[in-house]
Amino acid sequence: MSVATTAFGDLPSVRAMGTGRAGIVVGCDTEFTTVAGARVIDSYQFAVPDPTDPSFMVEVVILPLGGGRLSLHGALWEVVAAAELWKSPLAPTIRTDGGRRSVIGPRGVPRAEFWSDDPEERREALAKLKLPLVLACHYGSADLTAFRCDGRVPDHLTRLTSAAGGLVTLLPFRSQRQGDSHGKYWQALSVSVRDTMAHAPAGQKSLADLGRACGVPKLEVSDGWISNMTGYRVQCLEDFLEYGINDSVIVVEYLARLWGDGTVPPITLSGGAAAAMVDTGSRYLDVTSSKDFRRKFAGLVVEDDGLEAVEEEDRLSYYAKRSRNPIDGAAAQLSAAFAHAYHGGLNSCPMPGYYPIPTVDIDAQNAYPTAMACVLDVDWEAGVIEEVIHERSLTLDDVPSPTTPFVAFVSFAFPVGTAHPCLPVVADKTLVYPRTSDGSAGTWVCGPELWLALRLGAEVFCQIGYRARELEGPDDGRSLVLRHSVKSLIDDRNTAKRLFGKGSIEEKTLKTGVNSVYGKTAQDVAEQRAWNAHEQEMDAVGGSSITSPYHAAMTTSLVRAQLLATMNQLHAAGRRVFSVTTDGFITDASCDEVNDLDLYGLAAVLREARVALTGDPVIWEAKHAQDDLVNFTTRGDISMSLGGVCAHNGLKAPKGIDPDSLEDREFLLRAVVTRDGKIPNPYTRFTSFQELSRKEDRKDFLPGIINRSVSMDYDLKRRPVLSSVQGEWVPLPDGTSHELATFGTAPWETVEECLRAREIAREMARTGCLRTVDEWRDWNIKFTHGKGRRIVTPMRAVLMSIVMAHRQGVVSVPTLADRSLTVAERLDWLAEWGLGTVSRGDWDNARRPERAPQMLPLDVLDPYLDRMVSMPSGTHPADADRPPY
Repeated sequence: MSVATTAFGDLPSVRAMGTGRAGIVVGCDTEFTTVAGARVIDSYQFAVPDPTDPSFMVEVVILPLGGGRLSLHGALWEVVAAAELWKSPLAPTIRTDGGRRSVIGPRGVPRAEFWSDDPEERREALAKLKLPLVLACHYGSADLTAFRCDGRVPDHLTRLTSAAGGLVTLLPFRSQRQGDSHGKYWQALSVSVRDTMAHAPAGQKSLADLGRACGVPKLEVSDGWISNMTGYRVQCLEDFLEYGINDSVIVVEYLARLWGDGTVPPITLSGGAAAAMVDTGSRYLDVTSSKDFRRKFAGLVVEDDGLEAVEEEDRLSYYAKRSRNPIDGAAAQLSAAFAHAYHGGLNSCPMPGYYPIPTVDIDAQNAYPTAMACVLDVDWEAGVIEEVIHERSLTLDDVPSPTTPFVAFVSFAFPVGTAHPCLPVVADKTLVYPRTSDGSAGTWVCGPELWLALRLGAEVFCQIGYRARELEGPDDGRSLVLRHSVKSLIDDRNTAKRLFGKGSIEEKTLKTGVNSVYGKTAQDVAEQRAWNAHEQEMDAVGGSSITSPYHAAMTTSLVRAQLLATMNQLHAAGRRVFSVTTDGFITDASCDEVNDLDLYGLAAVLREARVALTGDPVIWEAKHAQDDLVNFTTRGDISMSLGGVCAHNGLKAPKGIDPDSLEDREFLLRAVVTRDGKIPNPYTRFTSFQELSRKEDRKDFLPGIINRSVSMDYDLKRRPVLSSVQGEWVPLPDGTSHELATFGTAPWETVEECLRAREIAREMARTGCLRTVDEWRDWNIKFTHGKGRRIVTPMRAVLMSIVMAHRQGVVSVPTLADRSLTVAERLDWLAEWGLGTVSRGDWDNARRPERAPQMLPLDVLDPYLDRMVSMPSGTHPADADRPPY
């Protein structure tokens, strides 16, 4: 290396991402052979720097005899003994007349140093004499499950958490056991687990990639032994030992390259990026603690400090899981509204078919970091809601700019002929952009898309909306903490690129950090559940140190608005957009044409952010170019040109085919254009973390075949324009040609139309597919002449719509809002209206954002809703209040 590794650790962002804590890092790997559906563990291998001379690596390989498995504690103590880790400066010591000495030896801690007749006192005293280890592996699902759990020490698998593709511990766990048969010595370890899968940049996750990055090339197994490591151990023992230990060395050296020798790594790269943002953000906001940062950035305080502004069942999991609360009622209301308005990326296929013409795939440069750099901070401490808008139409005076901190529940209608309406509705587990909200109560939307909708001439009626109070700050009177934090990471990434080279692991680590910040602001905003191995149940993931529904929802809204504004202006200029995916799109326009668009005024905002972050105002860049395009559905497009697009829509290529190769492209193209139904596409899946760590019916780490079939049909997020449908014949390399229906699309009038169209397509996919012109004509007949929506119990639909409207903050029913009543009492009151009954599950689910499109229009809910809203709590409906009227 031409640059000292310390130069990377000295970068401010890296210092903030890392822990800075000294640690004894032990690399771990295993070799195994699968025989008759069971794993035989062939070896356990460990690598750790010598505690007295870290320039040497102590390598330990344990070969289990007779097919038995080792306990994790037993294996680690063999490493402690072999490497004499009790000589580490981190080993516990006691004061003596001659100074301080270690209390640990090869057999452990002498009983006399800690013994008590009280078991709890004994455990606590021994815990103070622990040896702290950081156990590091690569893809821990394979290695950490190779140890047996014998009941003598804690079950290490139940202490783990699945994160970023690896297994980690959020906190160290204790491991204590007797060190000899007489109990004269005891062994105490504190174990933290790290996984290099969670520390590798995207696209460089393999151990070979990590080895190249740290200068320790991964070794290869010769003569096809990789599937028979047992035989390799017998026939080529020396090579087997060298091969096995090498992987453990790579893990230690890679983490040292990133975070420094003998340093405890952060749990994940993204977690480190969040820590860096807290560090730089705290300085920007002029606060001195992470507690004060959360208060000023996201309006959150520790549970005991917050006002009781939110009922237990209404608390959002992202803060409830971390024992936090909104600072006051206004903060709770605004955060909940932005959580409802938080949606994923824009993904659509506006022009399915075959296009043998030049096209280009254009991406928004650093789309999410750029959008984050536009988001204004709001003043949570001053009463964050500056204005409430209720039951009136919106104008541009309400949302004067694309960065206005505004959120609302709205109904809408775009002018007839609008190419790409921009107000999203969650339906059928995806985002749909209908021309009108007719048939539903409406949708939660953020300021950027509302601003664009008004610029496109939409009529937008606001049922309830909140404009937030902006926080004053050092950027021309604005506070832009995300911009400041992202820029710090970008600046250090540029420094790393200069010091270590473009494409170096250091540069890519910081690139991953930049892109991770958005994900950490959004963590658990849309409530996520994952397996909690310690509690043995599914549980909320909980928020990160920087989770903020406001910042996350505004960021995604800005990215979607950028794409939608571009698509509309390109349509007006006579250009076409064939596909759009999260932060880019395929078009027949040039990159220069796209960069010249003003995006109704949004481009100026984005350019200002780009200049602030990078000094360059350009917001678009060309990613792929091709002379042929088969565009079959969302996230599904192929070009036979190397360097062109190749997106599989979930279809997995056979093993041995290199991604994006000509072979890969031909496989995908043939599968799509010759299909007559769903495409059989079985794949190998390894045992899930839940299956690996559950206490009952625990499974080992083994591959299994998942049999599935994948539909490559157009997903009908937009309405096919049947008058434009024509059959194009797609050539294959073997000289054959196959028909593919090619057509334009338009927005659906209503969400209900979209849902019915998708349901018909799903039914047709049971026995066939939608590929040819005739198949699309059959679909059209069923859609045009089929049955519409049928509500079996209309009163039940009214009742549930009222509950959803209340639970989502669109209306407030006094009795349902009365916190002196239990939920059961409120549900009993609802039952008194004679509209049906509501279960506790109905009540809990009614606040989920995806339920909003199921809500009937509010005027349909009268007179029931009107009477409920006007009835004071404590009042019960009389006969005259109940149906029929």
